[in-house]
Amino acid sequence: MSSGDDLGSFPPAGMVVGPRSQPGSPANLMRRCVPVVIDLAIAVAVVLGPLVTLDRILTAASVADGPAGTIWRTSAAVWSLAFLLLYSPLSVSRWGGTVGKRLLGTEVVRVAGGGRLTYGPAVARHMSNIVVNAVPVFLIANVSAINLSEKKQGLHDRLVGSVVVMRDR
Repeated sequence: MSSGDDLGSFPPAGMVVGPRSQPGSPANLMRRCVPVVIDLAIAVAVVLGPLVTLDRILTAASVADGPAGTIWRTSAAVWSLAFLLLYSPLSVSRWGGTVGKRLLGTEVVRVAGGGRLTYGPAVARHMSNIVVNAVPVFLIANVSAINLSEKKQGLHDRLVGSVVVMRDR
């Protein structure tokens, strides 16, 4: 017996096979986690970039520390909140997914009917996902739910009736 006989046949390099790779089939955990890393990198660049620039402007303009701190904190809060309420929810409701999801070939759809989520459910999905990922017990339950459920739905998906699926290319 050769070393590869017990593993069965392998697909050609770079080819994804199996029912999970078909459009409309649930995305696996890896296809859900990698977009999160991509989207976090985008979030850091989009949120921190303008705030660092504002800090440089306030320093160069010699604005006193008290007012400069107030301006910076207010800007940071407004800018972060705007990003939080716009990037993921708007991307999911408008295009079916964030930049990370689209790069990995996945999209978020409604379980009932398969259409895109509207903005309200997309916000609820995003905010509940933040809570789930911030609390370790919920995070473990979420990963387990994704791995063990037939539709690969996380807790935040079940809350709003959505599922992450492979999209048509």
